[in-house]
Amino acid sequence: MFLARRSVPLLRQGLRHQQPRRFDSHAAHAEHAHHGPVNESFGRSFYVTIGTFASAYILYRISKSNQESGSQSWISSLIEKWTPSEQVFEQRNAIHTVAMEKAAHDRHLFGSQGPSTHLELRSAEIFNSGSIINVSPGSAADLSAVAAHYQRENQKLEEARVGRMQDGKVVSLYD
Repeated sequence: MFLARRSVPLLRQGLRHQQPRRFDSHAAHAEHAHHGPVNESFGRSFYVTIGTFASAYILYRISKSNQESGSQSWISSLIEKWTPSEQVFEQRNAIHTVAMEKAAHDRHLFGSQGPSTHLELRSAEIFNSGSIINVSPGSAADLSAVAAHYQRENQKLEEARVGRMQDGKVVSLYD
């Protein structure tokens, strides 16, 4: 860090005393005088490109003549040698299909399991806990049978809890 701070003033001085570059000066053109026509060759890349096209055309003609004679070209046999058979693709597709069907089944199974809509009622007063305003006449149903059912159920649960306590078993607070 300190070395970088110390080198900044030296760099500024060097840049201040540097000759500015002028790319379009006449002095630069005077140094490089034109010496006349120069014979330029096409270069290596031109010949490589022409050779590539020529060899591709010759290869195409050879493979086409083999196909016309009924035999398979060496390129086609090489491709066929390294291409997996259709059975491999069929097995892969079958495994993939089974896995996707299983995943869809699991997704539908877990997606259909929402929160429980069943409410355990602990007392009969819960039935009439709604607002008494704007209740139309005749809309109140007789819920005495429902209240009796839940009272019997709660009484059975209480008897079972007391029975477990008398047996000496540990009873949870949330029972």
